[in-house]
Amino acid sequence: MQIVPASPGDEADIRRLLEASDLPTSDITPKLLEHFLVLREGVALVAVVGLEPAGDSALLRSLAVAPSLAGGGIGRQMVAAAEGLAWERGFDQLYLLTTTAYHYFADLGYQHTPRLIAPAEIRKTPQFSSLCPSSSSFMVKTLEPKIFNVLFLCTGNSARSILAEAILNHLSGRGRFKAYSAGSHPRGEPNPYALQLLRESGIPVDDLRSKSWDEFAKPDSPPLDFVFTVCDKAAGEQCPFWPGQPMTAHWGVPDPVEVEGGDDAKLRAFSDAFMVLKRRIDLFTSLPIRSLDDMALEKRVREIGKE
Repeated sequence: MQIVPASPGDEADIRRLLEASDLPTSDITPKLLEHFLVLREGVALVAVVGLEPAGDSALLRSLAVAPSLAGGGIGRQMVAAAEGLAWERGFDQLYLLTTTAYHYFADLGYQHTPRLIAPAEIRKTPQFSSLCPSSSSFMVKTLEPKIFNVLFLCTGNSARSILAEAILNHLSGRGRFKAYSAGSHPRGEPNPYALQLLRESGIPVDDLRSKSWDEFAKPDSPPLDFVFTVCDKAAGEQCPFWPGQPMTAHWGVPDPVEVEGGDDAKLRAFSDAFMVLKRRIDLFTSLPIRSLDDMALEKRVREIGKE
């Protein structure tokens, strides 16, 4: 089962699920459904959750899970996906109103807040104006940005993985990623052509070094979210156990170090590797990581390796 964005064809099923849960449906429109997420089991829609943008704020609403799946953690997964979607769409606070699930949402980090301090656009929503203050709780959660740790691997950790680390940290990270690189048999220093190319691209190189992947397999190593191999040799080797149980994918790139010829030919090979990695990293950092479930996310990051 995958949590995916709702489509116009889901409207009837969404309404039925919400009505079965005694949740309002009168204000649901095709435009609002653009901010909803659904979960299907086969062809049956079994869970839904929605965001309702309101100016610079948003409401979490319409959380419903089919009775057959109640109590199995699906609701928490739906809320987490909605929070990820809210963050990716620029909302750093998420509000909600509930008449029966105060303790449930309190366990998820939502806090009671006075209705008097609700943002003006939230006050204008039908849900805010229709729910009685004496029988409903108004709650809010500040969404904390998550920094994803990404490790790029190749055998020598002197060229491709060094380039990828530098690109993600400097050009494409957008404050959401921390990149590292390592090798199974590190050469001991970054390739001079890689450093030259990075300097010419305006990317700092002072902190780059060639190092063993054993540094990232220690108990006190940073927990990893993603591990990408960028050479075929590293992809075929037995990797250490990585803290954090990261998602893995192979993003193989031809080794520019093996190109023969003069400086121009070698720099051209490094530039080609740089562009391939930059394109893939741009695609990766554009993914709605926090609102995709693991299966869908793993499929996407592996597809990027074929770009």
